[in-house]
Amino acid sequence: MTKRIRFNPARQLVGRLFLGFWVTFIVTGLVTYYAVQFFDSDVTIRPADNREISALYRVENLLLRLNNDRNRSVQDILGHANRITRAIIVAVDIDKQELFPHQGPPILQVERDAMLQAAYRKSPIVLEKDGFSAVGPVYLEIKGKAVAVFVSHPLGPPDAQRPLTYFLFIALVMSVVLSYLFARSLVKPIHQLREASRKLAAGSWDTRVGSPSVRRDELGDLARDFNVMATQLERMWSGQQRLLADISHELRSPLARLQMALGLAHQQNVDPASLARIEREAERMEVLINQLLQLTRAEAGNQEMLEIKLSSLVENIFSDAKFEAANSDKTLQIAPIPEQKVIVNEILMCRAIENVVRNAIRYATSQIEVSINVETGCWELQVNDDGPGLSAEECESIFAPFYRASLARERESGGVGLGLAIAKAAVQLHHGEIKAMRNDNGGLNVTIRLPIDGREKWTGHSQTNTH
Repeated sequence: MTKRIRFNPARQLVGRLFLGFWVTFIVTGLVTYYAVQFFDSDVTIRPADNREISALYRVENLLLRLNNDRNRSVQDILGHANRITRAIIVAVDIDKQELFPHQGPPILQVERDAMLQAAYRKSPIVLEKDGFSAVGPVYLEIKGKAVAVFVSHPLGPPDAQRPLTYFLFIALVMSVVLSYLFARSLVKPIHQLREASRKLAAGSWDTRVGSPSVRRDELGDLARDFNVMATQLERMWSGQQRLLADISHELRSPLARLQMALGLAHQQNVDPASLARIEREAERMEVLINQLLQLTRAEAGNQEMLEIKLSSLVENIFSDAKFEAANSDKTLQIAPIPEQKVIVNEILMCRAIENVVRNAIRYATSQIEVSINVETGCWELQVNDDGPGLSAEECESIFAPFYRASLARERESGGVGLGLAIAKAAVQLHHGEIKAMRNDNGGLNVTIRLPIDGREKWTGHSQTNTH
C-alpha cells in the first residue's frame, strides 16, 4: 500500500516566504487594476463646434484625394494623412466593427469602445476623456471599405499620466501593507521566543512559548523544541534543589554524632591536636550544610516580606563587620544610611548583605567602602574593596554555587563558594539584581539594586557606579 505524500509549502518557512511574496504581488496587481478602473473617468460627449467640424472636413477631403491613388492601401492612406495633417486619424471599419491600425499613441479600450459606439452617429460629436479628445464621425468609402473617420488630438502629458500615477500610488500602498503584515507574522513569534529565552536565562523555569508552538513551519518546530528544553531544564533544576535539600538534611545526623564523639574523645584525653583538626573540619561541614539550606530556602521563593527601615536592617550587620575588619587590621568605611523604609524578607536580605560585605573584608588589602543610596522606586547597596579584583569573566561567574575564582580564593580563606550564590538567590527573590565589576582602585565593586517593595517586579534600568 503506497503512502500518499501531501505537499504543503506553507508548512516550511521557505514556502511561506515564497508564497508571501507571490500573494503580495498578485493581490497588489489585482487591487491596483480594479482601483484604476474605478478611478478612471468615463468618456464624455459634447457637440462639435465649427472649428472642429472644419478640421474634420479638411481631413475628409484629404482622404478622398489620397483615395484616388490606386497603389495605396487603406493603412497607407491613413498613415500618409497623419503625416500631412500632424493629427491622429482613426478609422472604424463599419462592416467589421473594429479600428484600422493607426499611427500614434495607443488608444485605451474605453476610448476604442466610445468610438465604436459613436461610429453610427449622423452628425459629428466630440469624445473627451483625460488625455484624449476625438471629433467625428465622418463617413467615407476608401478602397471599397465603408469607414467612419475620427480625428484625435492628445490633450497633453500631465492628464495622460494620471492612470500611471494611480497605479504607482495604489501599488505602493498595497505592497507596503501586505509586506508589513507578512513580515509581522514572521517576526512576532521570533520576538516571543527571544523574550521566553531571556526569562528562562533569568531563572524563570516555568517559562513556555505559547502561540508560536501551534505553527506548522520551522518557527513552530523551534518553539516546540524550546518548550521541551525548558521542561527538561525545569526538571533538572527541581532535581538539583531536592538533592541539595536532601543532602543538607541527611548530613546533619552524622554531623551531630561526630560532634558527640568529639566530646567523648576530649573526655578520654585523646591527642588534642588531632581532635582540634577534626573539630575544625566538622565546623566547616556545619557551615557548608547551613549555607546549602540557606541557598535552598532563598531559591524556593514564597518568603514572607515585611516593612523595615534600612538603618534597622543593616545596623547589626555593619556593627559586626566593623569588628571583623578591625580584627584583620582593615578599615571599613560606611556612608550615612538613608531613613528609608523598604519591604524585604529580613532574614534573607540580611544574609545577602552580610555575605557581600564579609566577602569584601576577606579579600580586601586594607580598606572597604560601603554606601546605600535611594533612588526613585529602588535602593542600591555598593561595596568596594581594594583587593586583587577579578577579571570580567570571573565577575560573571562568582555568583554560581561552589565557584572559586583564580585569585585569592583558596581553601585557606575558609569559604566554600556559596556566600555570593546565596546573595544572588535572595536578591532575585526580591526582584532585584546583583552585579560585580572591577572598580577604579583595581579591587572589586559589588552592587545590589532592589525595588523599594521587594514583592513587586522592578522595571528600572541597571546603573552600576564605582567609587
